[in-house]
Amino acid sequence: MKLKGKRIALCITRRVEEAIESIVKLGGKPYVEDVVRIVALPDEVIKENIKNAVFEAPEIFYFTTGEGTDVLLKKSREIGLYEPLLKGKVFARGYKVRARLINYGFKNFQSVESTRAFMNMLKDIEILNTKILVQMYGEEMHELEEFLNNKGAKMLKLWLYRYETDTERLDAFIIKLLEGFYHAVLFTSAYQVDYIFKRAKEKNLGKNLSSSLNNKVFTVAVGRKTAGKLFENGVLRVYYPEKERLTYALKELEIAFKDG
Repeated sequence: MKLKGKRIALCITRRVEEAIESIVKLGGKPYVEDVVRIVALPDEVIKENIKNAVFEAPEIFYFTTGEGTDVLLKKSREIGLYEPLLKGKVFARGYKVRARLINYGFKNFQSVESTRAFMNMLKDIEILNTKILVQMYGEEMHELEEFLNNKGAKMLKLWLYRYETDTERLDAFIIKLLEGFYHAVLFTSAYQVDYIFKRAKEKNLGKNLSSSLNNKVFTVAVGRKTAGKLFENGVLRVYYPEKERLTYALKELEIAFKDG
């Protein structure tokens, strides 16, 4: 069995059982390290946020995550504000958002693979005084906000959930990575990398963590964006699939041990 006896850390919040089963079948020992969790806002708060955003009559909509898009469209229907979402220019970030929009019957939307790509599409367009609704995904988007402010546009932030960390568990996870307790770690979102390295740097362990992930622990990312965050933090030995899919990332995990 390809992962026999190998301890694999899973930084994952969705499709957890699927990942666990796949690793067990390969002989590995999966450990779920959900040290950064997605916490949904209360239902009434989400609906109020939608009302306030739609009341501003946005002309451009930027959907950023599949789950967030699903919640936004579902709650909009419940409060009778779904139709206004069909009238603006819609941008979808990533394949998960595209799939959700298609399921809801959206046809005329533009696809981008990142927020930077979204900004590039707006770069040469006159958006002075344009209201742009942005589905936020757990944390502030400072680069996008600065870009839109400089263009004279108004950014309408629509919050549906926040990220929450368990500091004690996060610290324990970092120690396990530094000490080589895990043979490999799989990151499924860029924000996980951000929070883990932010905490490591607060404890003056950022370089140590990068070194450990480069030398002691095989590091696998679910896709290019998450891999990019690892590169930014000095992790150069990263296995990731060209197509962002959990199943492909698990294949990369197998490749890592084969190569190693």
